[in-house]
Amino acid sequence: MFRCKQFTVAQDKCAMKVNTDSLILGSWAEPNSAQRIVDIGTGSGILALMMAQKAQALACIDAIEINEGAASQAAFNFQNAKWSKQLFIHHSDIKTFEAPYQYDMIITNPPYFDTPHQETKAYSTQPEKRNLARQTSSLNPNELFKRASAMLVELGSMYCVYPSSIEDNVIEIALSCGFALKKIMYVRHSSEKAPYLCVFHFTKRASGLAGLNRQHVLASIAADSRQTLTIKDEQGQYTHEYKALCQPFYLKF
Repeated sequence: MFRCKQFTVAQDKCAMKVNTDSLILGSWAEPNSAQRIVDIGTGSGILALMMAQKAQALACIDAIEINEGAASQAAFNFQNAKWSKQLFIHHSDIKTFEAPYQYDMIITNPPYFDTPHQETKAYSTQPEKRNLARQTSSLNPNELFKRASAMLVELGSMYCVYPSSIEDNVIEIALSCGFALKKIMYVRHSSEKAPYLCVFHFTKRASGLAGLNRQHVLASIAADSRQTLTIKDEQGQYTHEYKALCQPFYLKF
């Protein structure tokens, strides 16, 4: 059981537990005036619940989950939240999900580990539901951005996370699918380490993006739209910036 300040997340049936990446993504994403939000690959429902807390009564939030056990658990978590009337779970594969309408905002912590070329014992013994939650073979970036583009209204927002090692690839795929990069946050464990994660905020655009590369895109966004978040300081304590970001949700802060 993971407890936040305004809701509780049961997660014993979920392959992927609540983690730092999701807490950062949900804390950083801003629904603003979005009335229809979708969380792709919701798992326990943590991101949908975070958006419900931020949006309060302003938004209807759909959550899509391919794994039956996780979908059932997310439904349980939604029913026990104060925003239960705004949260809806869909047990479905996003590749075949028929959206009832276009959304103002998409949020997702997608699978982003590549399937290994040589299967190790550790990999081969992972439960299938954990592979679905972690491996890009179940939903690669190209598939995700194509589906997201079809599901979003014009100028709609998409928030997602991917490893910093594939930043260039993610930006190029997003551009090819009609997205513009609005903001990016690099996340590192400490000031001595390189960023391990990129948190992206894209907006859907109709045209004019083909042929651009990462350098052009990053040069075109304002300096204050690029930031770095350090999780822990030299003493191993959470930094003030990390605490400030997650404070509305994290009980420790």
